[in-house]
Amino acid sequence: MKKFIAIALSAMLLCFSFAFAETATAPVPNVTVTFTENPTTGYTWSFSSSDEAILTIADNGFVAGPDADKVEGAGGTHTWTITGKAEGDATATFTFGQGWEGGEIADTIVYSFHVDADKNLTQTAISGYPDLYASGKGAIVLTENPTTGYQWKYKASTEGILTVEKDEFVAPTTDAMGAGGVHVWVFTGAKEGDVTLTFEYARSWEEGVMPDATITYVFHVDASLNVTQTSVDGDFAAYNPLAPKEAE
Repeated sequence: MKKFIAIALSAMLLCFSFAFAETATAPVPNVTVTFTENPTTGYTWSFSSSDEAILTIADNGFVAGPDADKVEGAGGTHTWTITGKAEGDATATFTFGQGWEGGEIADTIVYSFHVDADKNLTQTAISGYPDLYASGKGAIVLTENPTTGYQWKYKASTEGILTVEKDEFVAPTTDAMGAGGVHVWVFTGAKEGDVTLTFEYARSWEEGVMPDATITYVFHVDASLNVTQTSVDGDFAAYNPLAPKEAE
């Protein structure tokens, strides 16, 4: 999560407590996963397969970003290839954290796959939000509970700098009545510049009433249209679905 790491990794608020299932993808011979990573922070990705007889994960390595030779401590991307070995169901788990014993686990993302008789993979579910680690994009995740009437709306200080790729509410994985979920936004760069996104949590029918919460995010889009979140302010802590998690 290149854009969020710049300001929030230092606070260690990266562990997801929500999960969601996606519509099964079409069968493919293998799946490539790429996440942003910055080893200079002490946080790196590790991975494991729940059953290597069914599913294997090849580590394709870390690649430094284009500014690595210009900016001290610049990060890059890490890529893996997931391949089916035998028919069955298995998961691929990616863990972001401090690699030493007792180090903090910052995030865990789990992909569920079915491998068919031809060893093709069908992705059946995801736990976590891999969008937050997509290279060159900006992502925001906030708790939201539409059953209360409150929902997030945002305004951009300047139009045309960011394009919305995803605007999605993710329901909770519980049947409890009135339980809230999370809202996910993913932005791509449209043109170079800086933009502030102001999010307000309010009931749409209440006019002239102060929003229950306000959060502002500042994003920078560079000449290559890569998106970096440079700051966040306001009531973020109260609506952040991320929480620190100590390694067991």
